Amino acid sequence: MRANLCVALAAASIMLGGCSSPTRSDPAPKQTAAPSDEARITQFYATAPRVARGEKTLLCYGVENATAVWLDPGHRELSAALSRCIEVTPTEDTTYTLSAQTPGGKPVTREVKISTGAARARIVNVNISALEVKPGDLVSVCYMVENARSVTIDPLKHRGGAEPKGCATDTPRKSTTYTITATGAGGETDQERVTVRVK
Repeated sequence: MRANLCVALAAASIMLGGCSSPTRSDPAPKQTAAPSDEARITQFYATAPRVARGEKTLLCYGVENATAVWLDPGHRELSAALSRCIEVTPTEDTTYTLSAQTPGGKPVTREVKISTGAARARIVNVNISALEVKPGDLVSVCYMVENARSVTIDPLKHRGGAEPKGCATDTPRKSTTYTITATGAGGETDQERVTVRVK
């Protein structure tokens, strides 16, 4: 029956080539992406995104497939390392740009902003007249500070202003720990303690 049908169709049209099934073409092979020749920045960050003006902080970075690496401002040349940190000392709000490049590729960049504020309060020196005294002996506690808005000595309730130097006296009857605290314009503090033994 099938053979008769094929003969009839062939007689009706010379365009029909037969009853064979059309062949299926194989799928096109998948295209694989060409490897990129561009450098890649894997990390770039500041260990302290806010510092006092003139204070040092670290910028850490990592690059891959790079032959040239540099940091702006200043166009400072860096090594093409997978992981490295460098010191910077911003004197104002600064946006640092890390760039990495290969000979045949375009530069890639990444930015980090470091904000700066007032210089931090710092206790430079604390001097006490004696570390061991008899009950009622006079003890003087003196200090030298930088960038402080105020200085306190407790438990003496000494309240110093912004002067870089100051002293307070006491006649302790028992062993006492004196706490010197310098407070800066931004509210940050630096603190030292010293103990006088009474025997």
